[in-house]
Amino acid sequence: MQEGVPPRLRQKPLRCPPRGSNSRLGAALRREGVPPRLRLLLALAVIALCAGCDTATSVAARAGLVSFEERCEQKLPKTTIDIVAAPIEYATDRDRSYTELTQMSGETSSAVHAFGLTTAEISHHASLETAGIEDTRSGRTCVRPAIRVELAMTPMTVYVSREVTDDPCRAATILEHELKHVAVYRERLAEVGDEVRAALVRTYDNRVFYFSNRAEGQRQMEWALSQQLGTLLDDNARQIKQRQRQVDSPEEYARVAAACGGIRVDPQT
Repeated sequence: MQEGVPPRLRQKPLRCPPRGSNSRLGAALRREGVPPRLRLLLALAVIALCAGCDTATSVAARAGLVSFEERCEQKLPKTTIDIVAAPIEYATDRDRSYTELTQMSGETSSAVHAFGLTTAEISHHASLETAGIEDTRSGRTCVRPAIRVELAMTPMTVYVSREVTDDPCRAATILEHELKHVAVYRERLAEVGDEVRAALVRTYDNRVFYFSNRAEGQRQMEWALSQQLGTLLDDNARQIKQRQRQVDSPEEYARVAAACGGIRVDPQT
């Protein structure tokens, strides 16, 4: 048995542009602009069938009694697909000013002030291991994969500006709003895990994949998985962006801005 682990493949960063609001007070701006990361590791283990390894099988194959495809179907381990989602955890930061939070949000309008902000790093790690059989005469290789995808949305930080920390009512209102954004991340993480699993099952199921040689198998399996995950994660970012915008509705901004007698903006030096 020969085993090899190729270099890691890094997907181009997937960027979610920052979002804001035209609300006059902008009581609870947020951002999700940290790009996800995709790391793909590939290990290809190829079993070369030869007379010394499996004489009976080789003799039968030479006699035309057992085809290469039949050996692959019978001997390769079944495909496995594992999707793991890390629990959502967040830290709370009350030390930054609303000016700092507004800058962090990417908002440039002077009429908008961020008293609350939620940031998260969406990360993905994928590993692909393939057990295969190589026909020593032709060099053809057949494989079935074992795939593991780890999804996470950490680190996640919920910011409440220091200007409202001494006002329990206003601080609680802003935190309540930001936790709605946390809930979107939590819900979407569970959903995307199910979606990734279903998509990979449709693609790989328990199929046997055939390649002209071992190197081609390694390249194509690696490329195909990275492309499919990239598409799925692009869609995930779009859905998160859409749902977070729904949280930041004009009605919600108006509710937060009017809470506790209204949130006032004091000039800062």
